[in-house]
Amino acid sequence: MAKENKAHLFHLPEGYNFKTSKSAKLLIGIITIVIISAMLPSYKNIDSEYEVGTIWSKEDLIAPFSFPIYKDEADYEKEKQEARMSVNPVFDEQNKNSITADSLAIFFRSVSAVLKEAAELEKNNQGGLKSSRLEKPLAALYTVLSPEDITWLFLLYKKENANVSLTLDEFRNAVENSAQENYYNNVINISKDSVRSSKISIKKENVKVQLSEDKSNVIDKKELMNMMSDRLRSSIKDTTYINIAKKILNSFVRENLIYNKELTDLEIQNKIEKIPNTIGIVKGNERIVSKHDPINRNTKLKLDSYKKVRLEKLGVEDYFVQYVGKVLTVLILALLTAFFLYYIRRNIYDDNLKLILIASLIILVSFVAYISLKINVNAPVEYLIFASVASILFTILFDSRLSFYMTIIGCFLIASIRGGDYTIAFVSFCGCVLAIFSVQNVKNRSQIFRSFYFMLIGYSISILAVGLDKTEEPSKILLQILFGGINSMLSPIIAYGLLIFYERFFKITTDLTLLELSDFNHPLLKELSSKAPGTFHHSIVMGNLSEAAAEAIGANSTLARVGCYYHDIGKTLKPQYFIENQLDQNKHENLNPNISTKLIISHVKDGIELAKKYNMPQEIVDFIPMHHGTTLVSYFYNKAKFIAKSEEISEYIYRYPGPKPQTKETGIVMLADAIEASTRAIEEPTPQKIESRIDDVIKARFMEGELDECELTLKDLTKIKQSFLKILIGIHHHRIQYPEQKKLEFKSKVY
Repeated sequence: MAKENKAHLFHLPEGYNFKTSKSAKLLIGIITIVIISAMLPSYKNIDSEYEVGTIWSKEDLIAPFSFPIYKDEADYEKEKQEARMSVNPVFDEQNKNSITADSLAIFFRSVSAVLKEAAELEKNNQGGLKSSRLEKPLAALYTVLSPEDITWLFLLYKKENANVSLTLDEFRNAVENSAQENYYNNVINISKDSVRSSKISIKKENVKVQLSEDKSNVIDKKELMNMMSDRLRSSIKDTTYINIAKKILNSFVRENLIYNKELTDLEIQNKIEKIPNTIGIVKGNERIVSKHDPINRNTKLKLDSYKKVRLEKLGVEDYFVQYVGKVLTVLILALLTAFFLYYIRRNIYDDNLKLILIASLIILVSFVAYISLKINVNAPVEYLIFASVASILFTILFDSRLSFYMTIIGCFLIASIRGGDYTIAFVSFCGCVLAIFSVQNVKNRSQIFRSFYFMLIGYSISILAVGLDKTEEPSKILLQILFGGINSMLSPIIAYGLLIFYERFFKITTDLTLLELSDFNHPLLKELSSKAPGTFHHSIVMGNLSEAAAEAIGANSTLARVGCYYHDIGKTLKPQYFIENQLDQNKHENLNPNISTKLIISHVKDGIELAKKYNMPQEIVDFIPMHHGTTLVSYFYNKAKFIAKSEEISEYIYRYPGPKPQTKETGIVMLADAIEASTRAIEEPTPQKIESRIDDVIKARFMEGELDECELTLKDLTKIKQSFLKILIGIHHHRIQYPEQKKLEFKSKVY
């Protein structure tokens, strides 16, 4: 029961259609506005619109209150860094004692004891150093020396190394003598190279006063080991025993000056706090800068300081007002877009999926602009805002007019997100507009990359114009053009990849998709041409008629032509029951009219199933039922009436199921289908006969109400008729009869 209640909570109302729902439309708008508003910068993030060397073009700026003039951040950081470098690192001094000497004495006593016992064990053939009795004492020695080192010392003890004139006692004395360097020198426990100041501070135990000592008077462990090594070499000549001695010393020497990080950091902090971060004060009612005055370094510091202090004075209420202003900015642009779509592109406004598509592209452009503001690098990354990607996609997925309008909206949002940077908005607009023109009549996907050249021109010229106007350095302008070129190169690649995603995810049928479907190598068209060649030829002729008519009235000519190619694909399942594919006897001669009608009408259902099986776009599937609408299969209806004589025959079972044409393109195809078949049956066609037949068909479809639900006007029907007539006269024109043809005709008449 609980599960049923839970399911009921998420159950959509009966008849709810997300695609056209007004509540969904409102939700899409709110989410889009909230997301983009969150990307707009607060006032504190807005970059200064003034630079040293530029002219103050606004009115005189008078200080409304007194405020300090803060140092430039870079200069202040430099001073703090110098302060850090000047502070002497603090070391805690440990009392010098004989710890090292005592430790060495204990170690050597242990070594002597082990070696003595090893010698006795060896003398008694009990294994010497390898005896199990020495495992524990040797383990203690192995923390300092390796087994090999112990073996070398054992040789000294036994005086069996003829090449070395050294005894174990002499070795011990040399090590202990070298260790005195540890006692006579101040040794720090960090690398001396890491101490950047010339002096260090030494804090004695229980004494608050710190003593200052020259860095040259202390050594680190590395220097200590070098000094001890020099002493060793004066007493020990053999390299092996020198290395053993160094190992022993390295284990027992001790540093007496221990680095105190906490005290050092405290000293640094105290020194930094003494550095003033201001260089003066601006009093209330003092002029900060006058109109038309050049901005020098001091003026810029005043402007930056005024801005900083004013922001510090902002309260919660001010931030709320500021956020409302940001939301209003986005809301106005969203409403303008909604009005444009409602009045100019109503079909898009009514489709929530298309609204989501538009919103996603605008959010994508806004997000890239937001990221460009967050990337803190010394490069013009703002020229990598790929606004032209959205322009290319809008043009291909919809049309150039919508793309142009959305480009303007996108550029305004880019400027807003970047804190009023209308320079980048202008540059982006130039690149985007040329991108729109370059893909306006794209015929295949590879032509998308042609937009690179147009965008490169747009970005380069606009960047050059802005750079010259601001008298920027040539190197800076060239760098900006370079980034604009990278944008131009990457935008078509990104657009190419996103186009495939948007087509699949939102089920958008673009002209590129239609052009790919117009390839006669498509499996459905290949099957149609092989199994129903008459229908295939009929579809090709229809395509020519519909394309010309669609161009004449401003409809989608590519959609109309491709729709013709697939409108009769259902006939591939039973091609022999359709007159254009019959070469001998008519299959319907011995069939009941009712059965014949079902066979004829079934090609609509079969065609829809085939189209869905091959994942055809819905725009193409619509042509299959709509090209017949709800028209009557008049031949078999009249035949049924003739057979039944006085019995009443229902028209319902002799009519196509519909629906009627819903678009201009499907309406054109309905007329082309009937007119192409009808004019083909005219004996000795003349322009007058063809025109009369076209008039009859159009009038019949109009009077039957089949064109009531599409957007074709009487003016459109006149243009369609003229287009059809021009092509059909070309197809059915009289041909010159040659003498051979006349003789053959004479013979055929005789026989």
